[in-house]
Formats: sequence, structure tokens, C-alpha cells
Amino acid sequence: MPPIAQILEKLPTVITVGGLVLIFAFLKRHARSVRLDLWIAGWFLIFLHFAIQIFEPWHGRQLPELLAIDWGALQASAIAFLASLCPIVDERGKRILVLAGLGVPSVGYFVLSAYGVPHNWPYVLCLILTSVFGLALFWYASSKNSVLNASVILGCMVVMVWAISGACRGSFDEGMTALLGLGFALPGLLLYRNHWRPSAGMFTIVIGFLFWGAVFPVGMLTDKFFPHLPIPAEMWNTPKIFVALGMILAVLEKKSISIASMQRKEHALNVQMERFSSITSKLLGGAKVEEMCDDIARAITAVTNFQIAAIHIAQPGGSLQVAGSSGLDDMALAALREQASRWRVDDVRDFCARARRVGEGSFLMSSSEAEKYTPVKSQRTYEPNSHWNTGDELLLPLYSPRGSCLGCIALDDPRVAEEVNPRELSRIEILAKDLAVALELRSLQNQLVRSEKLAAIGQLVAGVAHELNNPLTAVMGYGELVHEEVRDQRSRERLDRLNKESRRMKKIIDNLLRFARQTSKQRQALSLTPVVQDVLALREYHLKNRNIEIICDLDPDLRVVADEDEMKQVLLNLINNAIDAVEPQKDTRHIIVRAFSDGIHGIMEVEDSGTGFADLNKALDPFYTTKPVGKGTGLGLSICYGIVKEHGGEIRLNNVAPHGACISVELPLALAGEFSGVHGLAAGSPLTH
Repeated sequence: MPPIAQILEKLPTVITVGGLVLIFAFLKRHARSVRLDLWIAGWFLIFLHFAIQIFEPWHGRQLPELLAIDWGALQASAIAFLASLCPIVDERGKRILVLAGLGVPSVGYFVLSAYGVPHNWPYVLCLILTSVFGLALFWYASSKNSVLNASVILGCMVVMVWAISGACRGSFDEGMTALLGLGFALPGLLLYRNHWRPSAGMFTIVIGFLFWGAVFPVGMLTDKFFPHLPIPAEMWNTPKIFVALGMILAVLEKKSISIASMQRKEHALNVQMERFSSITSKLLGGAKVEEMCDDIARAITAVTNFQIAAIHIAQPGGSLQVAGSSGLDDMALAALREQASRWRVDDVRDFCARARRVGEGSFLMSSSEAEKYTPVKSQRTYEPNSHWNTGDELLLPLYSPRGSCLGCIALDDPRVAEEVNPRELSRIEILAKDLAVALELRSLQNQLVRSEKLAAIGQLVAGVAHELNNPLTAVMGYGELVHEEVRDQRSRERLDRLNKESRRMKKIIDNLLRFARQTSKQRQALSLTPVVQDVLALREYHLKNRNIEIICDLDPDLRVVADEDEMKQVLLNLINNAIDAVEPQKDTRHIIVRAFSDGIHGIMEVEDSGTGFADLNKALDPFYTTKPVGKGTGLGLSICYGIVKEHGGEIRLNNVAPHGACISVELPLALAGEFSGVHGLAAGSPLTH
């Protein structure tokens, strides 16, 4: 055993390195990473290297087992540091390959030296394997080809050729010096090449590793040329301390950077939530949605990851209109408005059906698939990645609580492609839902206003019609009597015209009374197929005479809760309007009648190939008509609307591309057996499905 004084001489170094191992172990609790794990392993091997020297004999032959552990631990620590600074360190399979490919032959060289194996070829083989694998790794791990890389590789090749030539001559010290020198110098170069950032920790690590690697060739030269030069042992250990301090600083700096980044993200999130909350408050507080769309788009581009945002709102008839945008120049915005004029709500649904879902309500489509929608392409390019690539299109559909599509929000040009993920998109999706609710409220408010207007007009016209009915009856009666008494042909013709116009007035008053009617009707489960067939039979001659094609697509099993006579009246009005719409057309003349179920409602549609509605917002208003004077009164659709609403249903008007109109009538669906034998369901009674 060595004297106690010599043990005490090495003990401070062992304690110092052991303390470093404990410090790195404590740092692991606050900064978990594979790199830190390898640093802990490396410093533990350094500790083992110094600790084993306490047990080595101070005089006589060294024990090969202790030498193998001493030298092997030192070389293994160099491999651990080298692997920790490779870009592939986070990939487990490649990390194991690096540790095994470099560690086994290089550590094996020191074990062979410790046991004094006399043959040269095992040493040469270990050096060749280490050289080939190490050079290939350094070339692969260096992210860019440069003069520095070529210089380092050339220098390493020269050093390893020198070591191999020494091993061939039976001198193995050159190989040990080369492996240790390169093993501790290369981590500094890898750190500078692949992970450099200007900081005290990084600078200290790089300088420390370079000097640590230089210790071994300098020591070899000193022993050879200045064997009696007194150099304190602590001087050779100084680079190790620099590396350890640099690593501790680097971990703390990274933690500080992470905390600062989290604080910035928290601040950005607070700003984003405040901005979005303000918009939501205005939307739900009654602000006009169209006037808010530009503010919403600007808020998205200001406080989220996206630099371009465009909001498309569905118009009556299903077309889309750009209601707000941000991040587009005037030329790009004009192009987007022109393209959006050709898009429809169905295109939004089709996009979502074919695209890849990113978040709960976000859909991403690649550039090749998005060509169908002729999007306005941004000028920004992205490196290929799994989050966002050049030309991708992101869409957030605006669905109402009832499931109808009210438009969409299109986003483009993310600042950071990796942040196109469900977590970052979730807050924009919440804003999109609030916008959809506001649009739905606006629609419901418009319907309420229309209903109130129709109710008020109905009360007015009911009183007027009753007041006009009595004197008009007298006029018609006396007109008939006078017509019988007058013999002059010219006077009779004038009386005929008077009686004809009075009968027309009577018809108008009857329509007014029907429009204003608030009575209950007898309703029951009704099949729509016979109703459609009966109405079309009434107009069959008229349709054939005007060469109008009728196309029927009827579900024979469809049954709704309705009054048969009133449904015939509604359908007859719709067919007459469709005939008037297609009659002036010279090309295609057709009317399509559909009857089907969506699972909740029974739906009857009448679609024509005419010119469509001039103003969808006014089409249901009483007395509004685009027909020539004397052709119509403007009460047909208003009467239909009143009848459908009394049935607890809904009537919807849409223009059809490229031309034509479609009127959809939704009625309560008669469930199997629910209304069997039941009659007299009062108008306005709640229907539970």
C-alpha cells in the first residue's frame, strides 16, 4: 500500500471530481436531457480514473487489472463526451452505435496495453477501426461541409497514421497519446461546429476541451525532451476543471434561456387571450360581424404564429365573400376576392373532407391537393418538415351549433413551421367558434325580425282585407246584375272588364287573408310523394306545352307531420314560381323536385334552371316581386313561409351555380308509429324528436 502522505496527495483531486459528479447529478433534477446523462457518465469515469490510482502500487510492477480500469475509464470518458455532442445523441439506436463503434476498439487498445499483449496486429486493428468509424462520424456529425471540417479530418488522419505506424513498430505509446488527445479535443470542435451560441459556458467548454486534448501530446513531448522538468500535477488537471465549470454554466444558461422563453410565451399568450377576449366580447355584445372581420384577421396575424389571415363569410345562396383579411397586399387581396367569388360553402366542406386534420377544428392540405381551389400562393418558402411545407393551405371552417357551415378562416405563412400544431391552433379555433356563434345569432336575429315583420303585416292586412271584402262583394254582385240588364255590346265589354278586375281583387284579398291566417289545422303523418304527384298532375299540360322538363327524386318512405291541403298549396306556389322563372329561358328548361330526409327533418326541394333570386333577403317579404305588373302579387312565397312556420318547419332560399334557384322546405319528420291514428295536432305545438 502507498504511504498515507501520497494517498492524501491524490485525495483532493478525487474529492473534487466526485463533487463535480454530485453537482451534475443534482443538475439533472432541473434539466433532463440525454446530453447531461452522458456528461454525468463521463465525469463518473473520470472520477473512477483518479480513484483507482489510490490503489495502484507506488513501487514495482503495476497491476494490469488496475491499469486497465485506469486507462480504460479515461478513454471511455472521452468517448462519452464525444457522443454527447453529436447531433444524433437524442436517437437511441444511433447513440448506442456511436458509443460501441468508438468505445470498443479505443478502450480495447488501452486494455491490450495494460496487459502488455506482445502482438502488434491487435493494436493496429483497434486503431484502424477507431479511425474509420471516428472519421465517418465526424463527417456525418458536422452539419455543413467547410474548410474547418476538411482540415480537422486531414489532421485526424495524419495523427492516426502516425499512431498506426508506431503500433506496427511495436511502440504503443503513440496510439495511447493519439486516442486520448483526439478523444478530448474533438468534443470541443463538435460543440463549436454544431451547438455553438455566444456564451461564457460554451466558450469555456470549447477552450477547456482543446487544452485537455493538448495535455497528452504535450506531456509526451515533455517526458521525451525535458524528463526532469518539474511540472505540478494540478497543472495537467486544470483543463478538466475548465470543462466542468463550462458544462455547469452551459446547463444553467440553457435553463435560464428556457425560463426566459417560457416567460415570453406566457406574455404572448396573455396578450393573445386579451385580444381574443376583447373581440369575443364585442361579437357577443351585438357588434356587426362584417365590421369585426378585419379586426379579427388583424388580431390573428398580430398575436399568433400566422402572418396571413382571411375570413370568408357565407352569403345567401351559399356563395363565399371575403369579409376580412390581414397580411395581404392590395394585389393579392384583389386576386383573393376574385377567386373567392367562385367558391361556395360546399367547397369548404369538400376541403375539410379531403384535408388532414391538424387540430380539433383545423384542416391542412398540401399544395398539390389545394390546386383545385386556386389559392393565392404566398411567396415564402419552407424547409421540408412534417408540420408545414411551401404552398400548404390551412382552413378553419365556421360551423354553427346546428351544424351548418357559415364560412371559414384561411391561414397562411406561419412564422415558425413547428408551431403549426393542435396546441397553438386551439386558441384560434375558440375564436372561430365564437365567430360562428355570432354569425348564427345574426341569422337568427334576421329570422326573428322577418317573423315579427310578417306578423305585424299580417295583422294589418287581415283588418284591411276584411274591411275591403264587404264592399267588394257588393261591387261584384251589382256588376253581375248590371251586366245582365245592359244590352249594348260595348257597355257589356266594359262591364266584363270591371267584373274580371273585381274577381282579381277578390283573389288578392283571399290571399291576404290566407297570409294573415293564424288558425289551427288538422295535421297527421303525411307521405310527400302523392302530394308532389297530385300537384304535378295539375300542371302537366302547362309544363308540356312550354317544353319544361320535370325531374323527380322522391323518397317513397318519407313521411312528415303536415296538413295535406296546405302542403299542396305550398308546392303549387313553388312550382308556379319555378315555371315563371324558367319560361323565358331559351336553352335548358328544367325543374327538379326532391323529397328526402336528413335524419331529423323531412326536406322538399324545388330547383329550377332560371335566373335565380335578385335579392335573397327580400324574396320572402310580402308584396315583393320581380314579375311584370299584373303577373303576380308578391304574396306567394310569403304565404308559403307562413304555412311552413306554422308547421314548425323552415324554408330556405338559395341561388344555384351557374344559374337557377333552389327552395328547400324543412318539415318535422314523422317517426314510425308516432302519429299513427292521431289527428288534430295544433299548429305551433312543440314536436319532440
